[in-house]
Amino acid sequence: MALGFMRRHRRWLYVFLWVVILGFIVFYIPAFQGSEQGTPTEALGFVGGMPISVGEFQRAYLQRRQLYEQLYQGRLDAAMLRNLGLEEQVFEGLVAEKLLLLEARRLGLVVTDAELARSLTTAPDLQLDGKFMGAEELRRRLNLQGMSLADFEASRRTRLLAEKVESLVAGGVTVSMAEVERAYRQRVEQVKAEYVRVDAARYTGEVVVSDAEIGARFESNKETYRIPEKRSIRYALLERQAFLSQVTVTDADLEAAYDQRRDEFRVPEQVCASHILVKVKEGETGEGHAEAEARRVAEGLLARLTAGADFAELARKESEDKGSAAGGGDLGCFERGRMLVEFDNAAFGLEKGQTSELVRTSAGYHIVRQNDRKEETVRPLSEVKEPLRQQLLAQRVRALAEEKAGRIAAALRKGRSLDDAAKAEGLSIQTSPPFARGESVEPVASPLLVARAFSVAKGQPDPEAYGVPRGAVFFELAEIQPPRLPDRKEVEPRIRTELAEDKALERARAAALELRVRAERIGLEKAATALGLLRKETPSPVGRGQALGDLGTGAALDKAAFSLPEKTLSEPVRVTGGYAILRVLERNAFDPAAFEKEKARIVATLRQEKRNQFFQAYLNEARDRFRVERRPDVFQRVVG
Repeated sequence: MALGFMRRHRRWLYVFLWVVILGFIVFYIPAFQGSEQGTPTEALGFVGGMPISVGEFQRAYLQRRQLYEQLYQGRLDAAMLRNLGLEEQVFEGLVAEKLLLLEARRLGLVVTDAELARSLTTAPDLQLDGKFMGAEELRRRLNLQGMSLADFEASRRTRLLAEKVESLVAGGVTVSMAEVERAYRQRVEQVKAEYVRVDAARYTGEVVVSDAEIGARFESNKETYRIPEKRSIRYALLERQAFLSQVTVTDADLEAAYDQRRDEFRVPEQVCASHILVKVKEGETGEGHAEAEARRVAEGLLARLTAGADFAELARKESEDKGSAAGGGDLGCFERGRMLVEFDNAAFGLEKGQTSELVRTSAGYHIVRQNDRKEETVRPLSEVKEPLRQQLLAQRVRALAEEKAGRIAAALRKGRSLDDAAKAEGLSIQTSPPFARGESVEPVASPLLVARAFSVAKGQPDPEAYGVPRGAVFFELAEIQPPRLPDRKEVEPRIRTELAEDKALERARAAALELRVRAERIGLEKAATALGLLRKETPSPVGRGQALGDLGTGAALDKAAFSLPEKTLSEPVRVTGGYAILRVLERNAFDPAAFEKEKARIVATLRQEKRNQFFQAYLNEARDRFRVERRPDVFQRVVG
């Protein structure tokens, strides 16, 4: 559920989370209890030498968790938290905070006492009846949150400093009218089209590539086939699988974990219900009835039920919820929060077998019947034992790996060799195959590691651990192979494939041209059938940048579809794997008057998006200027 929600709202969530990071709304909530999790002043990591303390992390974690609990309206559980990666979000947010503080220091930016006072007295969230609530009222509210006035002022000062940095680096962002119009067109312009695709693959087996053609392509394009610089590394792999034999989980461990995490295994109370829906029309063209008519119809159905009509039979005949009507209005079983609030309240307020009065929701009028009720339960240990065992094993493997990684990193920072540091942890040194920039080779398939390998000196071990699919890697550069021109034999298979693909595409284009000529005479469908091809049609209008049926997307396809007059056949259009001929059947065109009304809102939206993108790029650059370190042993103790 959590991941589905995030996918549906990923753009909004990105802005939401970024505002949280940029705003530095770090409320000082009391830290987690327990000395085993680290003291509040202990350093969890460093950014440019500036510490991130355990206390900071714990306060930010609780604050971020509260935001998510509000967002998910009480449906947030431990499993969802793990899926969200909350610990990483919080750590990266604190890294961003420290980067901004360092950048502000580098740029000479400060927040004066006068600026802070003005911010506090004018902030909308600190107003009562249109004026500042006053220091005493503010202090009283902060006390309820366990926060001092000094701490609150410090967080506000940091927030203002962040806004100054953001304004300095991204304040000059502008949006051109061409960008605004392009964004509007992309949102409103749509076409419905018919098309025929000619795949090049159908001709691949028919083309022949000669040695002479290969030689000619190679001699005239040698630079195209230049082999780039490649590097190989010596590395120590902390492989998670190898650590499994070193950790155990006993039945006592499982019982203790089960007792501590019982909330994760809670199955909330559920009701099983059916309903009959009479829809209420929204606007002039919406589906359903006018308000008064809908209520009259619903009251009539309720009267028939009161007189003894069968609920399921009446739902099949009269309910306007097409999804449930065929099943007698059955909605299955659900927990609180799954339905609209008014519906939830009605369904959970009934007794088994009882039917409600009319229930009004945004969808219309419902008559709800409770079929069954399932009380809240906790899944027994026997049912969750194996998944729980695997989770505990994974946690202990991770903890063991991070302990070893911490010791290796410390040894390397003290000047010990990679060989000695690895040997002390029972690890061997391996050498990777040569790789170019951007390539991925197993088992060191990590974009960050590959990029780093092209910026370090030979023989100097990197004290950072890099995550790879099988675990983590410490490495040093072993060999540099300079770029060079290849021998023909080295690239002959590649050239043969390229030539074959080019010839097949030429055949596909010729077939598309023949198709167009025939279609002008006898129509697209008959012409396609005559050539053994298939005419297709987009099931509904599509917008700019959206997939046009199975032709996919692309600049050439967009240009053809949105510039082609209606009912006119296109020239052959290059698409992935071949060519296509298309004809626009319907078009939702650009409306200049509507564009003028929307222009100001689009400008504001695009400007904010560009500011966010620009500022994120700036922070990425700042991250290159200041070293970011994490202490794995402390992190493990804090997050558990």
